[in-house]
Amino acid sequence: MDTQPISPPTPSNDESLKKYIRTFAGDMEIVKKGGIPDLKPLEATPRPLPTPVEKSAPPPPVEPVSEPPKPQEPPQTKSPASILRPPKPPLSRMPEEEPAPLETYTNDFLQRVKDTHASTATVLAAEEDAGTPEKVQKAPSHGSVLPITAGVLLLLFGGLGVYIAYTHYAAKMRPVTLAPSISAPIFVDEEEKISGETPGALLEAITQSITHPPAQNAVRLLYTDLATTTGNSVFSALQFPAPGILLRNINAAQSMAGIVNIGGMATPFFILSVTSYSDTFAGMLSWEATMPGDLSTLFPPYPPTAPTTMATTTALATTTQRTKTKGATSTPSTLLPLASFHDEVVSNHDVRIYRDAAGQSVLMYGYWNKTTLVIARDPAAFTEILRRLATSHTQ
Repeated sequence: MDTQPISPPTPSNDESLKKYIRTFAGDMEIVKKGGIPDLKPLEATPRPLPTPVEKSAPPPPVEPVSEPPKPQEPPQTKSPASILRPPKPPLSRMPEEEPAPLETYTNDFLQRVKDTHASTATVLAAEEDAGTPEKVQKAPSHGSVLPITAGVLLLLFGGLGVYIAYTHYAAKMRPVTLAPSISAPIFVDEEEKISGETPGALLEAITQSITHPPAQNAVRLLYTDLATTTGNSVFSALQFPAPGILLRNINAAQSMAGIVNIGGMATPFFILSVTSYSDTFAGMLSWEATMPGDLSTLFPPYPPTAPTTMATTTALATTTQRTKTKGATSTPSTLLPLASFHDEVVSNHDVRIYRDAAGQSVLMYGYWNKTTLVIARDPAAFTEILRRLATSHTQ
């Protein structure tokens, strides 16, 4: 009996076995030579069985060692539930799926050759070309230009509409600058703006306005920018040396200065809204000593006239050749009254009038009510102003 092991194959045997191994390089070599590779699966060749080896004699049996007997377990009693339990159904086995055949490059290559009936070189060239496809540039579509243009135009018109709406909104929300309000306590026929940075310039502007008087029985309102913006009346802007108790009680909101034309004579006047009757009246009384001189620019005295004399002369004469008799008697001239303020009543209102030596009214003042003081030239102008005050308060 041969107990020597089988010797491994020699290197020459390895080289002879390589030709039975199928490779891609080998298939390409057969194709290039014009042949078709053998696609049949390789069959395993049976190897020769080794020579049987005689078995040696078996070793003597080993006597088993006796083990002590195990204690017997008491018989287990089955419960009724286990006896009545039905037998479990047998587990069903899922059918095993057969594995799908493997897809190899050789099968794909041969199928390609059979389907296209092309040569091997053509198929290889097509495979190389398919490996690196070139990017195809799409030509610009003219159909997309119109929607883009329409969208741009819509954006432009929309922006223009928003801008126009914003400008209109900003114009409406712009702060409104109100013009200075010119208020008057009476109805006036005309309005005239006078200007002057100093009290003397304002007095000159008022005298110039008197030179072109308003219409007959008409009233003109005089105002300044300073009086409308700062709340000061024209009377306060003239800065007369009046007592402080008078100036402090003048309310500029309802005061005014103007010119009235009565009987063809244009004269200035003032309507002063006062807060205290007693204080302002006391101030006017204390101002009477210098008031005619302080207001002489606006209320000048009348030109002087020849004094009126009352005299009687009696002359008796007799003429003779020898004697001459003459007799005469005369009465002296009467003295005129001095200019001063007098208490009088005009249109059922108590007033104070300053009359000159000829008895003419140069200046007068009086109250229409407890809060309205009027300064005028004469009773005619004072009466017209009171009439307009009464009319404006009844409307």
